Amino acid sequence: GKPGRVATPGDTLRPPFCGHFTTCVRRGATTRHVVHGKTRGENMSVDGQERTEIDRRLEHLEQRYPPRELSDGAQVVRVAPSPTGKPTIGTALQATINYALARQGGGIFILRIEDTDRARLIPGAVEQIVAALDWLGLPPDEGPEAGGSYGPYVESERLDEYRIVADWLVEHGHAYPCFCTPERLTRLREEQMAAKQPTRYDRRCRGLSPEERRAHLDAGETPVVRLAMPLEGTIVYEDPVRGAIEFDAAEQDDPVILKSDGFPTYHLAAMADDHFMRVTTVVRGEEWISSTPKHLVLIEALGWKPSVIVHTPLLRDAQGRKLSKRSGDTSIGWYQAQGYLPEAFRNFLTRIIWVHPEGKDTYPYEDFIDGISPANLPKTGPIVNHDLLDFIGGEWLRTLSAPELYDATREWLRWLLEEYTPDGVAFEEPRKGGRVEHPVSREELEAFQRAFERDRAFAERVLSLEPERYHKLSDIVMQTGLYFADLFTPAPVELLTDPTRGDTALAVELLREFVSWFTGEEAMEDWERRMDAMWQSRDLKRAVPFMLLRIAVTGSKQTPPLFGVIEVLGPNEVRRRIDGALTELKG
Repeated sequence: GKPGRVATPGDTLRPPFCGHFTTCVRRGATTRHVVHGKTRGENMSVDGQERTEIDRRLEHLEQRYPPRELSDGAQVVRVAPSPTGKPTIGTALQATINYALARQGGGIFILRIEDTDRARLIPGAVEQIVAALDWLGLPPDEGPEAGGSYGPYVESERLDEYRIVADWLVEHGHAYPCFCTPERLTRLREEQMAAKQPTRYDRRCRGLSPEERRAHLDAGETPVVRLAMPLEGTIVYEDPVRGAIEFDAAEQDDPVILKSDGFPTYHLAAMADDHFMRVTTVVRGEEWISSTPKHLVLIEALGWKPSVIVHTPLLRDAQGRKLSKRSGDTSIGWYQAQGYLPEAFRNFLTRIIWVHPEGKDTYPYEDFIDGISPANLPKTGPIVNHDLLDFIGGEWLRTLSAPELYDATREWLRWLLEEYTPDGVAFEEPRKGGRVEHPVSREELEAFQRAFERDRAFAERVLSLEPERYHKLSDIVMQTGLYFADLFTPAPVELLTDPTRGDTALAVELLREFVSWFTGEEAMEDWERRMDAMWQSRDLKRAVPFMLLRIAVTGSKQTPPLFGVIEVLGPNEVRRRIDGALTELKG
């Protein structure tokens, strides 16, 4: 509108502090504000007009949420998930980045719940979000549970504030009530699609006179509120990662910012919350780039200082596709259920978006905190490569001693059974050409838990044997059952006689000879010498007695080194299993 008056419907609307968008270039949180040659007095609103009641209500909000006292360089950041499903790896990535930025200079990390999409709310989702951040080791400084002076931190508890902001925008000509019915909007969209035109609102209600608006209201119609976007010009934003991003104002729609039920859309709620919570830096996904001009117009209309807005690329799967449900389960809970350590998962998230100065794949989170800045976040979509995650996971597991690994496994199993799954879980494992899932029932998990917790000292000996085989805690479930007597599954005759090419008598002969000299006291060299004598005296290949014994003792062809397995099991259990194999072969 023109300086010094309220804009009327149909005007080409520009924010009061920018005469032309082409000269209003935002560089992070810095914007040049020109107040049309006027100095605001006590009785003037932010756009140089006489103050009204709605001006005073907006001013009261400013006083309720005063500027924060921050040290130089400190950033106020937020992660703002919607409780419409399980928290995802995308939320984990945003939280990991934001927490690091807050820790750099004594800043503040906020958890805010954006629950304005009432139709898609999932009971218990907020609790899952809080639990996921706790597991990741990223506790918010302020939030629904942590509290804070700038709350409430749930959007549905701030509806009065959004109404005040929307009313101010309408009163000052930067927004307008829209009475178009869903049916009319559907017809409009269909007509535009048939004519191969861009599908956007035609601004019919933007030109209504005050009398026409009053008639609609008197008829009992409840409008939505739309932001009045400029009809011409260029909107420019300087993204710290992507550089200058330009938007043609003529191509912008007038978005709904307040729905008829009194709930805001993201455009209004997120901008108002960021302002009143005094957020300095916003890290969000690149899917919001197209909405940035709407947010800048709204912010400028209110005379607010914009946050630094950084857009991170969307995560992609191993095929380079946008990460989605077709890529598999992308929830944080899924990664926790697989048994990745939180330190490893957090390390992985930082690794796919940041290059360590020393080229490391595995490093403490503090290295990321010290080295990250909004400007060096990636422009291209990071690949969620589970093979890389397995490598990092294994490196972190090997930092644990056997007692520490036992404790981690025990606590993970208890969480898995008590909080995660009522039925069972599928553990993912790498295979040639891809990855496969192995379903494990609740009964199987409970059986493993009982066996694992029955004898801590024995379980720690199991975990000490070739720990490099483990990349995540579920690998322990999948690979160590053979050590526990209650879980051991004897091999069938077909497998037992595979090394002897079906010769049952030879298999029996070899096993009986082993039992005749085995005491469990043999040193490894002596044990191997006696094993070698068994094949040399019969002109067999060396692998025959070793593989036969492996299958008889473990029930499998693929295990850790056989001597180590026998040492862990002990002579009594080894003899018991060989006796069972002999019975099977005779039988």
